Order: sequence, then structure tokens, then C-alpha cells
Amino acid sequence: MTPTAKVVSLLSSNAKSLPGINEDLIYAFGIDKNDDDSDSCIVVVSEIPAGSHEFGNNSVIGTYRRIQIDFYYPRNYTGDMDLTEKSVESFLRANKIRCYSDAGHVMTPDTQNIINTLKFNYLETEE
Repeated sequence: MTPTAKVVSLLSSNAKSLPGINEDLIYAFGIDKNDDDSDSCIVVVSEIPAGSHEFGNNSVIGTYRRIQIDFYYPRNYTGDMDLTEKSVESFLRANKIRCYSDAGHVMTPDTQNIINTLKFNYLETEE
């Protein structure tokens, strides 16, 4: 399973326990055009180039994988953005996927959405 598929699956199957997250608005790589004007948080998961490898007996035993999650909020969003992001971060940390970068909230000049990008990494072991 790709890193993106793994995280989308985790978030989708646990969306009900994550405040501000709607299972139907979690995407891999891009947003469905029909949801461009949603009044809810849209989550987009994508991959970042993989990191280094862990070796044992001169064989790869694990690879550090990296993903990023973009949170898109409409300008008039009334939910708690920080609570949404912290709950996702905490949930993924419980699944050994750790956040290493939080870009902070910015408003996009084109759509006037508020976005934040969190970057995560985890060790995928070889089976």
C-alpha cells in the first residue's frame, strides 16, 4: 500500500472520531471539483520523496516514508481549525506517523481558502 493510500485509509476509517473531518472530503493527491465550494474542511493527502533506509546485515529492513496533509478551509469556516489539525496529528502519532513540520495557516490568493500543510514521516519496515 502506498504511503498516501495508508494515510487516507486510516483517516477515512476513523473520520467520525476526528473533529472537523468528513470522510467524504478526504482525498488522495487532489480535490474533486464538485467539492471546491464546500463549507467544510477538505483534507488532501500526498507523498513527499522517501527518506533514507534502515539496514541490517547489509539488507534494507525499512524505509522512511513521508507524506503531507493539506487542510483546506473556506474563508467563512466556523469550526476549530487547531482542534481538527491537532486531533489528526495526535491520531497519526498513535499510529507511529509523526509530524515534523507545520506550515501555519495562510490564505490562498486565488480561492481565498485558508490552508495549512502538515508534513509527517514514518518507518515502513520490510516484511
